[in-house]
Amino acid sequence: MQIINTQEKFEKLCLNLLSERIIAVDTEFCRRKTYYATLSLIQISTNSEKIIIDVLSGINVDSFKKILASEDILKIFHAPDQDFDIFYHKFGELPKNIFDTQVAAELIGMGDMNSYAKLCKEILHITLDKSLQKEDWLQRPLKQKFLDYAIKDVEYLIALYRNLSDTIKGRNLSKNYQTRLKKLLSPDSYKLNIHKAMKKASILDRSQKFKEAFQHIAMLREECAQQLNLPRPHCASDQELITLCEKLPTNDAELSKIYMKKTALLKAPFKNKLFELCLGLKE
Repeated sequence: MQIINTQEKFEKLCLNLLSERIIAVDTEFCRRKTYYATLSLIQISTNSEKIIIDVLSGINVDSFKKILASEDILKIFHAPDQDFDIFYHKFGELPKNIFDTQVAAELIGMGDMNSYAKLCKEILHITLDKSLQKEDWLQRPLKQKFLDYAIKDVEYLIALYRNLSDTIKGRNLSKNYQTRLKKLLSPDSYKLNIHKAMKKASILDRSQKFKEAFQHIAMLREECAQQLNLPRPHCASDQELITLCEKLPTNDAELSKIYMKKTALLKAPFKNKLFELCLGLKE
């Protein structure tokens, strides 16, 4: 297993990867206290090598964009929506020529077997240890058991791809597979879905005027979260958004009558934007 922890090694790796026709990719990251995920590791498996890129070693990973964008390299992932969210915001575009083993498994009727560990068990008869799944991947130095655990997430992806791809082709499901892949490869999937946000907040049965207010204030929360790189609830919870939509405060006196935690949305410059927004919504 190669550990890439210098810029020189990384650039050499990217040049070598450009000659590969198929690779497996996964990431380890943390986003508990931030809006944007902090990328920790990029794991790669080829037909002959297993590689871990330690992003937190100070490596500039811009060259990896060429790998992800290459139409000549098939990239195998499993359920990569969060990986793609990281790549989209880091590189400004989504990977090309990809195969998602989760989408493939669902397509062929393995709905209850669509986790990576379950697929390895069902298809390859390999049992994986997933006990470190929720560990802190930002800690350094990483113990060997963390590295061994991380590389397992890509070690069997190429074998799964070959099995699942053969099944899809054998059942003439290639067009269906590409159709299901469209959402994953749409940039809109990595932006705030306001309908989904309203559903999560249980306000779909509210008046149209209320839903419009929620949409505008939710977008302000999104701006706050992105600019300060904070999780949305740190800027305002869904319940606090609902309260703001109900009261529409336009000044400090009106805001003081509303019970809210000292969230980032109530601090300058977002508080002033909130007041202006609420004033407009009242008109």
